[in-house]
Amino acid sequence: MRVEYYKYSRLSSGFTLLELLVALSIFAVVSVMAYGGLQTTISTKKSSQKAADRVSELQLVMMRISNDLRQVISRKVRSEHGDFLNAMQSGENGDAIVAWTRSGYRNPAHLKRSHVQRVAYKLEQQKLIRMTWPVLDLAQDSKTMESEVLTNVEFIEWRFLNNSNEWLSAWPEEGEEEFSSLPQAVELNIELKDWGKIRRLILLGNRT
Repeated sequence: MRVEYYKYSRLSSGFTLLELLVALSIFAVVSVMAYGGLQTTISTKKSSQKAADRVSELQLVMMRISNDLRQVISRKVRSEHGDFLNAMQSGENGDAIVAWTRSGYRNPAHLKRSHVQRVAYKLEQQKLIRMTWPVLDLAQDSKTMESEVLTNVEFIEWRFLNNSNEWLSAWPEEGEEEFSSLPQAVELNIELKDWGKIRRLILLGNRT
């Protein structure tokens, strides 16, 4: 009797096929749920990182434009054709380009050049481009250096506050003959594909 009971106990100690199928089904369901949760976490992290990168891009470009504008000076320049250009000048016929002369042009390499620089911003193929030149008064062979500072830009508008506290859509104001005149403030309106409209008001610090 003892031998027969021992054999019976060994035979009945395993799992049945039904039990294995149930266990595998539960494992499969748990695995699918875990994978779905992991994918959601990864997607959320990617979206958060993308948004953070976009915020950093916007903060950087706004800081750069503000820094350029706050160091504006009333220094007119010459074009490559020898014509005088205003210290600040916006494009004509709806052209979204604005150029001005700024101080504070760093020179860590101690090159033989001015600390004053001509900068400009333009919208091209939904990209905001910053332009600079190696010299103030341009020659025929002066090269324009361009750098992309903001993407997915659908629209950009510049407005200028004159001494009569009136907002103008172009600078210099009509009838103004003084090449060195500057506005009191500049308003920048940008419309982005992903973030909508953004407005920035910048007071000009150095207008002399």
